[in-house]
Amino acid sequence: MPSPKEKQNQKIDFWTLYEKFKFKVIRHFLLTTIWTIISVFLLLIIDNFISEDAKITNDNYSSLLPEVLQGHFSSLTKENFVLLGVVLVFFYAIFFYFSNLWEEELRVQGGHYVKNQLLDKFRQLPFEEKEKRNKEINILVEFDSGEIGYTWEHLPNHVYHSLLTIILLISMRWEKFSKMDSKGIFFSCFWLLLINIVSFFFTRLVLRNEKKHKKELTKEWAVINKETEKANLIEGMGLTPQYRDKQRKASQKNEKLLLSFNRTKSLNKTIPIYWLAEMFPYLLLFIVGKFSKTKRNLLSMWWIFENFQEIFKCFWEYGEYASSLSRVNYFLSLSEKDDNLQGKILPEKVTIKTINFEKVSFKYQSSSEWILENYTHSFTKGEINHLFGENGIGKSTILYLILGLVKPHKGQIIIVDSQGESYNLHTDINLKYWRETNTAYCSHDNLITEGSTGQRQLANLSQLFATKTQADIFLLDEADNALDQEKKKEFENNLENLARNKLVIYVKH
Repeated sequence: MPSPKEKQNQKIDFWTLYEKFKFKVIRHFLLTTIWTIISVFLLLIIDNFISEDAKITNDNYSSLLPEVLQGHFSSLTKENFVLLGVVLVFFYAIFFYFSNLWEEELRVQGGHYVKNQLLDKFRQLPFEEKEKRNKEINILVEFDSGEIGYTWEHLPNHVYHSLLTIILLISMRWEKFSKMDSKGIFFSCFWLLLINIVSFFFTRLVLRNEKKHKKELTKEWAVINKETEKANLIEGMGLTPQYRDKQRKASQKNEKLLLSFNRTKSLNKTIPIYWLAEMFPYLLLFIVGKFSKTKRNLLSMWWIFENFQEIFKCFWEYGEYASSLSRVNYFLSLSEKDDNLQGKILPEKVTIKTINFEKVSFKYQSSSEWILENYTHSFTKGEINHLFGENGIGKSTILYLILGLVKPHKGQIIIVDSQGESYNLHTDINLKYWRETNTAYCSHDNLITEGSTGQRQLANLSQLFATKTQADIFLLDEADNALDQEKKKEFENNLENLARNKLVIYVKH
């Protein structure tokens, strides 16, 4: 198992995913190798079938087979030749079917793996970083993980299949290729090099444009998410027109950006394949003057060019893939919170007696002003510890500090247990276990989705008291502000009973 530091620095790329799905990747590449070899055999049989060189004597059709197979089938009747062809086609179809089936499996599993890595990383971000990145993670999970999942194994496998086809064709037809006119050989090599150079140039442009597009798309989705999450509030405040205009401006900017890239994208798809590659046989005829030996290799050469075209298509896809990979890896490289996982876990029988703030100062990264400065206070068990005051004076921040979600810039928070032992909360205690076991937190905002605001708060409080019975510290941040008077009175009575045996901090506006 990797250490937390290794896990934090882990990047997503082909080799990361290969290690995760090694057996399935090897299985898929093996299957690709088999059906590629069969496809080359079938092509060469067709090539020999239509070639003038192919001569059938004494009803022996073995001369139509590739030379590598002729040694195994020295004598072949027409019926046997047909049967062999049908068998080859059958196995080609079977292997091709399972190859596509397993490729789709790798796409799905690879995409979900990346998605889970992103969400795990988001869960490990510090409090303020999490607040800042909560819109970005939606786009990364929704779009980029899917792009990586679709492409990560497909691209190398597709390039491998195309290169293997080219190598097999050249090796099996080398004797016939060597008899081509020198002009034909030189022109073929030159034209392949030209297609590669042009494709590389356009791929670089597309990759640069994709990075710009993804950056602007993030901004647009941030605007959309904010409006959809707070739709009723925005409508109630009469701000719908302003948010609509803001979204339209972001959308129009993104649309113009995409349209400005459209010409480059279309040229990238047109020039290497539908112009340079498709023009090849006609220019070859013009260069050599007559086909002669070149004619006999035209089908094989055409197939070689087709596979080069497939490689160029992979270059196009690589642009979007690399852009998504860059964004995902940047997110995965963000610093994680330090929950002091090697810290002390308080014994179950030991209860918390006091929480002492000693000259604690804290400010958020987005602010230049201290929200708490030299704050000193003791919260004790046996009574309700009230925190009153206006918004923005640090009441919720005090709870965040106790939960270990944020840490003081100055000062310290000391926990005193029932046995008189003292601990520095942020340096001595395992904060993850502390939040999950020792504390119970309830806010005016909650995760319940059904019912009115008051009904959701009441259900949230009931759930808290039912599931967090083992907690010693109860932190309530305006958790009852939507309850009616009768329910509030009942809640406060329950809170007084709870405070006899627990340390309770009650924030109220």
